[in-house]
Amino acid sequence: MAPRAQLPPQSIVIFGASGDLTRRKLMPAFYHLFLDGLLPKDFAIIGYSRTEMSDEEFAEESHGFVKDAGKDDAADEAWREFCKHVSYIAGEFADSGAMDHLVGKLDEVDRKHGMQGSRFFYTATPPAAFPMIVERLGETGLAKGARIVFEKPFGHDLESARELNAAIHEVFDEKQVFRIDHYLGKETVQNILAFRFSNGLFEPVWNRRYIDHVQITVAEDLGVEGRGGFYEQTGATRDMITTHVFQVLTFLAMEPPVSFEPERLLDEKVKVLRSMPMVDPSRVVRGQYEGYRSEAAVSATSDVETFAAMEVRIENWRWADVPFYLRTGKHLARKVSEITMVFKRVPFNAFGSMAAVPRRDHLTFRIQPNEGISLALNAKRPGPDMELDRVDMDFDYEEEFETELADAYRVLLLDAMEGDRTLFLREDSVERAWEVLDPVLARPAHLVSYAPGSWGPEEADDLIGPRRWHLSHQTRGGG
Repeated sequence: MAPRAQLPPQSIVIFGASGDLTRRKLMPAFYHLFLDGLLPKDFAIIGYSRTEMSDEEFAEESHGFVKDAGKDDAADEAWREFCKHVSYIAGEFADSGAMDHLVGKLDEVDRKHGMQGSRFFYTATPPAAFPMIVERLGETGLAKGARIVFEKPFGHDLESARELNAAIHEVFDEKQVFRIDHYLGKETVQNILAFRFSNGLFEPVWNRRYIDHVQITVAEDLGVEGRGGFYEQTGATRDMITTHVFQVLTFLAMEPPVSFEPERLLDEKVKVLRSMPMVDPSRVVRGQYEGYRSEAAVSATSDVETFAAMEVRIENWRWADVPFYLRTGKHLARKVSEITMVFKRVPFNAFGSMAAVPRRDHLTFRIQPNEGISLALNAKRPGPDMELDRVDMDFDYEEEFETELADAYRVLLLDAMEGDRTLFLREDSVERAWEVLDPVLARPAHLVSYAPGSWGPEEADDLIGPRRWHLSHQTRGGG
């Protein structure tokens, strides 16, 4: 890949600058891009939220954010230089004219840093604020030529997603819009494309003739951790399946694009979603961990799922009759995100009645933690007898390349500032994902409970049976 060109000067406005996302992800990401020399030579970061703060207070608070994220290598001289580009303005979103003072602030910043008015907006706010922010930017004229990033969830069903897209397009052209899913910034997710389309060994077997089934797991070991109010409005299906899980699935199942030009790649991702029939509610398991209803801001009679597992199909030439099993949940045994492609059994067991029967080989992409790829194969155990055992051919990103992996937000922020939409969600992709899940949301499956620290309800094992869920180094899993 050719070295990145220097970005043009631009002003970056973070709406919701006093929030958790800014603290944990955005400011550390911008600071690291600055340290790496990847931000424009002339840039400004303006925090915008309801909280009253001075520029100096916001900069000092931002320093705390960076240290909390383990980015204290910026010690003082570099941090002081970064802070010269950081400022803050308090403001609202709701009323007409609420952002008029932001225009003056941006003009002031442009003069201070010698910039030409290029704008980059980040909506680190609750989704309910998105339409208001868009309307205010439209009435001030700040949307012209700007780029804007929207966080998930993007709507809560098909109708709301369409309404939100319509509101955005009243002000912004689709090519100005970047709907972010931070999973797509992870190295292993991107490496699915490199693995498939640059190696002649695997693409020929990436189809229904050789793949028995596919599993995607996104598990978290923590509960809702004080975010009960948010989770009551979303649940596991809306929070994770429509975004992270479906987007990873499209990378895995897409046809080879004619090029890696962003729109061509996005076209192939949408084709996968359009090939998916509506999800059958009878092939869905909804679970809630014991104790969830005692969490702060959670209803004592809540019917919200903290675990979801489902079977989906892709009805096209490549994937017909291959089931895709998806699961995600909170308060599970450990934090892990993996994709496992399980190959079909050998057509004839040449080992006859021997005790060691060949097991299915499988390919696993580890998204987190310890990003990498493993291929599990059968091999003869050393000794005089023909005994088979399991061996793993393992690739670990950090060990192989001897470098710390960049945080996903760093990757995606840089792409958005460059105008590269390859790793972002397009309007038709978002709406089709909601459409596929519409029956599940309209007629939710019966809710079952599960113990915190387990791998979810037993019904999820029944869903995938007679197959078994697999996770690397997991004793309960199989192939």
